[in-house]
Amino acid sequence: MKRLLNSRAVNQALRGASLVVTDRRWAAPLSAGALGFGIFAGVAIGPGAAGTLATGAQQIIEIPSSGGGDGQSAGGGAGVASSESSTLPEGGEGGGLEEALPSTVPLAPEPIEPLPAPAPEPAAKPAPSAEEDGEEEETETQKLKGTVVHANPAAGSYAMAIKGGELVSVHAPELPEPGAKLEAPLRRLANGTFAEAGDLEEEKKEATEASFRGAVTYTSPDPAAPAYTVSGRGSSLLVHLDPDPTGAAPQLPSIGTYVTVTASFDSGLRQEKLETEPGPPSTYLDLAGVVKEVSPDGHLLLSADDSRESEADLTLTVPSEIDITKLKASDSYLATAEVDPDGSLKLSGIASDEHTRGAGDPVSAQGDLKRARG
Repeated sequence: MKRLLNSRAVNQALRGASLVVTDRRWAAPLSAGALGFGIFAGVAIGPGAAGTLATGAQQIIEIPSSGGGDGQSAGGGAGVASSESSTLPEGGEGGGLEEALPSTVPLAPEPIEPLPAPAPEPAAKPAPSAEEDGEEEETETQKLKGTVVHANPAAGSYAMAIKGGELVSVHAPELPEPGAKLEAPLRRLANGTFAEAGDLEEEKKEATEASFRGAVTYTSPDPAAPAYTVSGRGSSLLVHLDPDPTGAAPQLPSIGTYVTVTASFDSGLRQEKLETEPGPPSTYLDLAGVVKEVSPDGHLLLSADDSRESEADLTLTVPSEIDITKLKASDSYLATAEVDPDGSLKLSGIASDEHTRGAGDPVSAQGDLKRARG
């Protein structure tokens, strides 16, 4: 009954303050004015009200009444709810708003911290060349065991035949005598030869002969002093034959043929046995020798053996990509050459072999002996 009387009293009070519209033409202007007044009042009272242009929408949290029964807040005002919120119960014994509201209010997500920018990698420093640092290139060492078959004072090196007969050219400050049996720690130099890298182990008993393998790069058919040269990387060894008692021309292997020679060390290398490998001769040769002359017409004279024992020279045609003005007469060099169909030799590559210093200098290499420097 009390609620009904209160409702009638409110209706009578509002009816006295209302404006009676007697003409329909007033309806639209009055409605617009009422709407504008409402927006103005809403902005003035609460500038953060949702749905206005003053600010963005804000989250509204309803605080439930501690009392029960009439659905009013603790402060005496009616509970505020949006149009999408649940309808509050008109009556009930407490807890109506608490059931309509969520138990927890979601929190705004924490901002994600940006990842730090990666530090720039330092530019790689190029390795100094042998010419820049004035030192020889360092490489890993390896031990090789063999028999010394030849000494080459011009290049400051000796040739050692290892197991299988392969020739290995080794630079050293002191050269052992042919026939010495050694086990040597070696390091590889820029031109493909080696240098001693520690103490040698030498057997007391020396060899009187040894076998070695290579390609024939020169022949001397002189019946009085027949000879030929067997070459490998860094070595070109002159092998002598005993002349035929009848004065007949000697039987010599062809240029480019691979052979295995067993030679004694009496008065240089003297052939005791020769084995010729089957197959066509090679048209690509390794050479080692002393430069005698660089002619202006593009030809190079290189000794037929590495220590100029034969006093003969090979004539090589020099291609335009090789600068022969960088070569020095009387210096030792390694070379590679192609054999043309007419038997002439064309230089393919050349590099210094002048003692350990020259053999370890990559700058001296040209043509196909030039090694990529990184």
